[in-house]
Amino acid sequence: MLMRPLLLVLACWSMAALGQGPDSVEVRVFGAEGMEEATAIWVDADGCVLAGETTSAITMAEGQASWAPGGPAGRKGFFAVLDTALDHVWSFAFSGELEAPVGAPSAIAVRDVVRTADSSVWVLYDAPRAGQWMGHLMGVHPEHGTVTEFDLTSTGAVSTCALVALGDETFIAVGHRQDNTAPSSVASGLMAGLWTGDETAPGWAPIPGTEDMEAIDADWHGDTLYVAVHRNGAPEAPAAVLMISVDNGNPLVVGTAPIVDPAITLSGIAAGPLGVAWSGTVQSDDGTLDAVYGKLNPSADPAAPDTWTHAWIAETASVEDRPGRAILWTGVILQCAGHITTEGEEGTGGMVQRRFGETGAWFGVHIFGGNGDEDVRAMARDDQGRLYVVGSSSSWTDLNAANGSHDAVLFRSSSFELTPDFAYVEAESVVPVDLAFVGVQGLSPTISRQVTAVRRGSPMPVLPGEDWRLFDVSGAQVATGSGAAPVPGNTGLLRLSTTGDEGFAHRWIWVLD
Repeated sequence: MLMRPLLLVLACWSMAALGQGPDSVEVRVFGAEGMEEATAIWVDADGCVLAGETTSAITMAEGQASWAPGGPAGRKGFFAVLDTALDHVWSFAFSGELEAPVGAPSAIAVRDVVRTADSSVWVLYDAPRAGQWMGHLMGVHPEHGTVTEFDLTSTGAVSTCALVALGDETFIAVGHRQDNTAPSSVASGLMAGLWTGDETAPGWAPIPGTEDMEAIDADWHGDTLYVAVHRNGAPEAPAAVLMISVDNGNPLVVGTAPIVDPAITLSGIAAGPLGVAWSGTVQSDDGTLDAVYGKLNPSADPAAPDTWTHAWIAETASVEDRPGRAILWTGVILQCAGHITTEGEEGTGGMVQRRFGETGAWFGVHIFGGNGDEDVRAMARDDQGRLYVVGSSSSWTDLNAANGSHDAVLFRSSSFELTPDFAYVEAESVVPVDLAFVGVQGLSPTISRQVTAVRRGSPMPVLPGEDWRLFDVSGAQVATGSGAAPVPGNTGLLRLSTTGDEGFAHRWIWVLD
C-alpha cells in the first residue's frame, strides 16, 4: 500500500531511454483520466516539444482562477518538453479562456508550437475571448511561467493554422477570418502576421486577393510562403495551394496551384529545396475516404504565369476510410501520413508511407501503433535523420489512467527510411498521471530523487523546531507549520521546504490517505 505510489514516482525519475537498435521505434505516451491528442510538434537540438489538447482535469496556471485544481471542464491545451533522450523536462497546461472559472466549459484548438533560444515555448491556438472565436499566441518560460499572450483578431471569427519558421527566430502566423455579420460587411479571407520571436506583438492583417478562402496549413521556402487553402468561391477546384511573396512588407499572392477535383480536401503542406507537396483526402466513387498526395511542378505554366500545375497526384485507395493527415520532406523522399482503418495490430493505425518526390512512386509503408487505435496529426525530423510522429493512441493506456481512452503519443524512429520490420522499444509514460497537467511543471535535476511516503495526519517528517512549507506540483503553497505537526489533508506528490539550523532544504514527499 505504501510502496505503490513511491515506486511510481521513482520510476518517473529513473526513466531512461532504453536505446535504439538499428531499426526501432521509441514510444512515449502522455495523458491522464480524460482523452488526449498531440496535434503539433517542434524538434530542435535540445529535444522536442509536443503540444495538443486534453479533456483531463488540469491545474491552471497563474492568473487562471488562482492556481485552482481541476480547472474548467471540456477541452484544454497542453505542451510537454522532452530532451533528446525523450525524458520529461517540463510541461504546461492551460485553458482556452485564461480567466475561466473552475467547472466552466472550455473550448480550444491547438494549432502549432515552436521554441525560441531563451527556452520559451510558444503555442498557437484558437479559443473564444468575450464570445468571439480568435487566434492566440502564448509564450511560456520554464522558470518564469507565462511570458505574454497575443490575440490575433479581426471582425468576425478568426482561425489559425500554422506558425511558420523563416529562420533567425522569425516566424509568420497564418490563418483566416470568417465574417459573422448579417448583412455581410467584411469579406472572409486569409490573414498573416510577421513575428520576431519575442514579446513584440506579431503583425496581423488580411492578405489581398484571398477573399472566400480558408487557410488549412502553411510552409516557407525560398522567400515564398506556401498556403494550402480551401476556396469557397471555386466549387470546381476548391482545394489549392497559394504562393505568397512579400513586397515592401506587404504580402502579395503571386501564384495559384488549383487541384481540379471538388472531392479533394487538403490537410497539410511541405515546402523545401525539392519542391512543394501536399496531403489531403478524396471521397472516392465507392464513398470511402482515401488519402491523396500531390507535388507541384517546379515553375508556373508558361501560358499562365500565375498558375502552377502538378507534377503528380497519387491516391492511396482502400475499401475502408483512409484519410490523409500530414506530409514531410526527408531528403528526396516524402513521408506521407494518414489514418488507416484496415491494418494495424488490432485496431486502427497511423500510416506513414514513403513516396519518391520526383515521381510520387510508392515504395514503402509503416503502420505506427499497438493493439488499440491510433491516429497521426503531425511529423518532424531531427538533425540525426530520425522521424517524429505524433497523434493519439489507446494502445498503452495502462501506463497512465488505464481507462482505455486515447492518450497523446509520440513515436520516434531510428531512421526516416521506414520499413515494416522496425521493432518497438518498450513504451514509456512521459510522467505519472498526477504530474501530467499542471501549471509550470519540471523535474529539476537538483531535486533529490528520494521521495518519502507519509500518511495524512501522521507527524511531518522534519526535525524539532524546523519551520516548513508545503507546495503542490504547480508551485502553489498549500500549508505551513513548525516541527512535527500533523501532515495536512493534501494527498499526492508535494514539495517540502524546511528552514532550520542548517539553512534551507527542499525534498519531495508523497502523502497517502
